[in-house]
Amino acid sequence: MQIVSLDEGLVPFNMYGFQEDMVQTMHDERFTICKLPRQSGKSTTIVSYLLHYALFNPNSNIAILANKSSTARDILSRLQLAYENLPKWLQQGVINWNKGSIELENKASIVAASTSSSAIRGGSYNIIFLDEFAFVPANIAEQFFSSVYPTISSGQKTKMIIVSTPHGMNMFYKLWTDAQSKKNDYIPLEVHWSEVPGRDDKWKEQTIKNTSEAQFQTEFECEFLGSIDTLINASKLKTMAVAKPKRSGGLDVYDMPVKGNIYTMAVDVSRGLSHDYSAFVVFDCTEAPYKVVAKYRDNEIKPLLFPSIIERCLFKFLPGSSLSAAK
Repeated sequence: MQIVSLDEGLVPFNMYGFQEDMVQTMHDERFTICKLPRQSGKSTTIVSYLLHYALFNPNSNIAILANKSSTARDILSRLQLAYENLPKWLQQGVINWNKGSIELENKASIVAASTSSSAIRGGSYNIIFLDEFAFVPANIAEQFFSSVYPTISSGQKTKMIIVSTPHGMNMFYKLWTDAQSKKNDYIPLEVHWSEVPGRDDKWKEQTIKNTSEAQFQTEFECEFLGSIDTLINASKLKTMAVAKPKRSGGLDVYDMPVKGNIYTMAVDVSRGLSHDYSAFVVFDCTEAPYKVVAKYRDNEIKPLLFPSIIERCLFKFLPGSSLSAAK
């Protein structure tokens, strides 16, 4: 197989060690999730495997999905370029060939689309490849999985491949952390930027100088630095201690209420349509520094029901108070 190098043009694809590990894992496992730095050849590696799969697995269906349809089509165009430069004896006849899909003579087909709930609904696919999944909005990612995952789970050898650079704490973050703790069936693969030939400490210093420390931590160190573009800098959030609640289940309580202490509640209301969250945070303001002692959030609770949750929390933190006092 041949690929296009930025410096040398069309060159043979000689895989790095981590790329060989990626291909082997994707071939052996059904569910794979990869956390890789920018410009590490992740898309090229996936393209090589998908092309091999299509050539040697007749009647297979493959979907290439990305956060934008243009990105998915760009990946498909790389696959088409690699196919065109294969030896003639490896090539199949072509039935369909355009910017959005290809179909080969062995009835293998590859389609490219954006990651959405309706992108490939109703189809049956042997492999679904999700590129830059961390950049798909949370509501779309959840709808996509609920509509598409049944097509993967119905087979015994069907595959789901997720590849991305981190972009805050979202669904990709949840899938990755669950894979690491073996709470799901995904096999996690992580590549450090130093594993890519040509990248050393001098390269790191130059990259940070030309961008920023925070950008390098996200794009190349592949760290989940909280939500992106927050009021408090992500690097500061990363240094803050995390405490497990003493009680949970909707309302997370970190410190039980103490009679006589001063508490403040900040409340934000949403429409309860599974997008934004209705939430509140309770602070113990008795002495500085103030402490978060409880929090609640729900993106499905309706505005009419939300006050009842607040009242229950107020009674818990205001022992002996009456309903009128709480209101």
